[in-house]
Amino acid sequence: MLMVDEQTEPGIGEGPAKAISVSLPEGTVRALRDSAGGRGVSAIVAAAVEEHLRNQATLAYLEEYEREHGAFTPAEKQEAADVWARAEEREGQWREAV
Repeated sequence: MLMVDEQTEPGIGEGPAKAISVSLPEGTVRALRDSAGGRGVSAIVAAAVEEHLRNQATLAYLEEYEREHGAFTPAEKQEAADVWARAEEREGQWREAV
């Protein structure tokens, strides 16, 4: 059995934390610090950036899919929107329960 020593890069949300410098408008920084509470600014920024990157990856995947298979039909788009709405509704119920 051939063993390959692969060094893979960490994915979105994986790996050790790295400090970077980010410039934000003063009002945004104030609101972020007020909102962070015990979670900390880094945790909120990391979550927001990870969500943004995942959204970008999803958009790229959907564009590639449509190039290969054709555009989604209105019915397919509506079905996806309905599934998404149900998921958001359930998430809202979970948040209320916490």
